[in-house]
Amino acid sequence: MKFMITLMTTLLVLALSNIALAQGTAGFEILRVQAYPRGASLGGALVADSGHIESVYYNPAGLAGLSQRTAGLGYMNYLLDINSGYVVYAEPHGKVGTWSGSVIYTNYGDFDHRSETGEDLGSFKVNDWVIGLSYANTFMGRYSLGISGKFAYSKIENYVGTAAAFDLGGQMDLLPGRLRFGFGLYNVGVTTNAYAETSDDLPTYFRLGVTGSPTGLPADLYFSMTIFQDVAKNYSLKGFDGSDFGNFLGDISYSFGAEFKPMETFYVRLGYDTQGLNQRVGTRDDALAGISGGVGFDMTIARLDVGLASYGEMGLVTRSALSVAF
Repeated sequence: MKFMITLMTTLLVLALSNIALAQGTAGFEILRVQAYPRGASLGGALVADSGHIESVYYNPAGLAGLSQRTAGLGYMNYLLDINSGYVVYAEPHGKVGTWSGSVIYTNYGDFDHRSETGEDLGSFKVNDWVIGLSYANTFMGRYSLGISGKFAYSKIENYVGTAAAFDLGGQMDLLPGRLRFGFGLYNVGVTTNAYAETSDDLPTYFRLGVTGSPTGLPADLYFSMTIFQDVAKNYSLKGFDGSDFGNFLGDISYSFGAEFKPMETFYVRLGYDTQGLNQRVGTRDDALAGISGGVGFDMTIARLDVGLASYGEMGLVTRSALSVAF
């Protein structure tokens, strides 16, 4: 365990340096698209959540809270007829820790291929694959650490791009069973094969937050704040003053979620992500941008989740998933 803590500390330092030095636009945006309905229904604010299979995306440290082998599959009907599906499996091994593997496939459909003169050259397909392997463990009773390695493959007609990245996360029980803190650093890595001569940075971001179960409130509450790479590199610690701090806080993305349990086997979820403010284009549908919701049915060994999220004028994204514990 000491080796694991030293390794993750080293990776964290290197990753923060990566964010500070990164330049240019981000590629492989598929790495930060949420495919999991429960998390998306709660605004994506699950960085401090533990014991659920979707932790493989939101914070690998949360996998340490799993008590049973769990397998899941899901489907997402994304914007512009983009479709995505995933399979995930996690297996806890007591003090040894929890291992997990996942695969996400995204199909962007068929596109018309035309020459510079407009000649019809048929059609071509665009698709992405993301393959991940995660590990998490608990130490000293109240702390958890997790790490995920990911390989991304993207194909546009005959052009192929690949990337290798890792996620690093940690959690701490502030009040066991009542309040937990979590943080994560995501998509730190490199483009191993670029579509063109120039390689884009990966969509790296840092997230921290809390989840709690307030006494007397029939809901678990979730909150997180996210600093995306393009925001972080707009600021420098050198010469950082009060006005910069105010602007910095305004550029951070905030997420909120509430999970109600009106019945023993039934959940109702609501969420909001302030990134919805960036999706507004001045139409009536803007009022819903960033709002999400969903339901869950927990049948002891199986759980069915369905979620909806509004992207304003761009439309609704639907997600569904089934997970089984055994």
